[in-house]
Amino acid sequence: RPGKVAHTFNPCSEDVKLKFEEITSVINPALDKYFPSDSGVRIIAEPGRYYVASAFMLAVNIIAKKLVLKEQTGSDDEDEASEQTFMYYVNDGVYGSFNYILYDHAHVKPLLQKRPKPDDKYYLSSIWGPTCDGLDRIVECCDLPEMHVGDWMLFENMGAYTVAAASTFNRFQRQTIYYVMSGPTWQCMQQIQNHGFPPEVEEQDVGTLPVSCAQESSMKHHPAACTSSSINV
Repeated sequence: RPGKVAHTFNPCSEDVKLKFEEITSVINPALDKYFPSDSGVRIIAEPGRYYVASAFMLAVNIIAKKLVLKEQTGSDDEDEASEQTFMYYVNDGVYGSFNYILYDHAHVKPLLQKRPKPDDKYYLSSIWGPTCDGLDRIVECCDLPEMHVGDWMLFENMGAYTVAAASTFNRFQRQTIYYVMSGPTWQCMQQIQNHGFPPEVEEQDVGTLPVSCAQESSMKHHPAACTSSSINV
C-alpha cells in the first residue's frame, strides 16, 4: 500500500542540534539497505525550506509599546519592589509573515538593528503583532534593552512558509519584498548581464554565483543594496 512518511527538517532553527550532513549520513545508507533500487519504492525529498529559509530576513518596525509594572510584595528595596516588563507591538504578526509560528510551532529570536551599549539594562519583554488579537504573539519572553517606537527588529531565516501564507487579516497588507546584494556582487551581475560570463568561468562554477539575483534584470541600483541577504520590510 502506498504511504507517505513526512518530517520537516529546518537547518536554520536554533533548536536543531544535529547538522544536515549528520542526518543524511544515517538516512541514505538506511534507504539503500531497506529500499534498494529494485524494491519498487519511489523516494521523494522536498528540500524547499532547506534552500530558501536563509535567503530572506524580515525587518519589522515597532509601532507601539506598553510598560507593565509587576508589583513584588514583601520587598523593601525600591528596585525590587516593581519589576518593569515591556510589550512591543510591531507591524507584522502571526497573521502575516509569522504565520508559521502557528502552523509549524516555530520559535523566532529578534535581532536589533541598533547595537546595544555595554551598560544598557535589559528587561523582560514580549513581542506582538499589530492586529489586537490575543493570538497575535510573536515572542512570548525575551530579554531586550528598552526599545522605542520607530526602532527596528530583524528576524533571520524568513524565506520559507512566511509571506507565501500571509493573510490580510484586519486589513493589514502583506509585506513588501526588497532584493538586495553586496556592491561587488552587483557589479559582477551587471557584467554578466552586459557581456555574459567571462571565459575563465567554467561551466561547473556557474552554479556558485547568485544567479537568482541576476534574474531581476529590471532592478535598478539602490544605495541600500549593501548586504548579502534579502530583506522583507
